Amino acid sequence: MNPLYLVSALLIAVGLFGVLLKRNLFKVLFGIVLMAIGVASVVVVAGPGGSPVDAVSQGIGLIAVVGGGSVASLMVVTAVRLHEKYGTLDIREMRRLKG
Repeated sequence: MNPLYLVSALLIAVGLFGVLLKRNLFKVLFGIVLMAIGVASVVVVAGPGGSPVDAVSQGIGLIAVVGGGSVASLMVVTAVRLHEKYGTLDIREMRRLKG
């Protein structure tokens, strides 16, 4: 087994930990970005083998990284706007403050 699979699984696990157990919106965002990078690295690592599929898997991995970056930038803008509106980045506080 390739050790890069373990690194990818670790990235996904740490990202999932951040999404499920953290309250700060930026920490949740960072967890989502880590999970996206972990999934993209799994796709890229699965590709090498000397076949024409290698280029396809690496292209898909690159698209996944770029897509994850795009989603992350939109989420940062949304988090900043939510902070301006509610004055906090705590998800539980945002649920309580309706308006």
